[in-house]
Amino acid sequence: MEKYQEQLAVKSYHTNQYGKASIGSLFNILIEAAWAHAQVMDWGYDSLKSNNLFWVLSRMYFQVEKYPAWQDKLILNTWSAGTDGMYAYREYIVENDRREVLLRASSAWLILDMETHRIFRLSDFRATFPKYTESNACRNPKRIKPDAHPEAMNYSPVLFSELDINKHFNSVKYLERVLDDYGILFLNAFEPAELEVNYLKEGQAGDQIAVTRTQNTDNEYLNCLVRQSDDADLCVMRIVWRPRK
Repeated sequence: MEKYQEQLAVKSYHTNQYGKASIGSLFNILIEAAWAHAQVMDWGYDSLKSNNLFWVLSRMYFQVEKYPAWQDKLILNTWSAGTDGMYAYREYIVENDRREVLLRASSAWLILDMETHRIFRLSDFRATFPKYTESNACRNPKRIKPDAHPEAMNYSPVLFSELDINKHFNSVKYLERVLDDYGILFLNAFEPAELEVNYLKEGQAGDQIAVTRTQNTDNEYLNCLVRQSDDADLCVMRIVWRPRK
């Protein structure tokens, strides 16, 4: 399986108040490219739905070398990075039109049954999801252990705008909730340099969700999104911050 490539431009709706693409927008761009390549491979949304299956993003890891600015031209390359029989791995590299690498990423995806939510094993489909010969964008995302929950947490409901086509809490909305929890003053001073996400359970309409935060080092934090009804961790996220330039 060859690379899948898209040429993009940073639109105004991708940007933050500094005129740079937000990390949420970049996350969305990567996910859309994954969907598009899956369609080319005949493993896209429609093909899976006809067999009562659907893709879910399980883990994501990426390193941002430099945030592109409004109107910048981007070249996105993505490819299959193989399967271990359960996860389908995918890597990405985003460059500007001068071929400077802006972002490197790796993701791990699962296919689930729509009714039982059991994992569809990919052991018999290794030839469909080969490891591309240039699979060296960055390491695969790792398992992150959630931290203990504080006694007092502030919960808020899942909103209509946060639901995706599968009626689940949207993958990028998890990130946006975490970022908003840091507050404007912090986000004016710092930007994510490295992000790693594990999705553990599916949030849905009616859920009340809180964000927790633990500082691991001077510039690294661990965040969890916790559901009130069962105290379950829906997502755990590790962010390495750097001063905003």
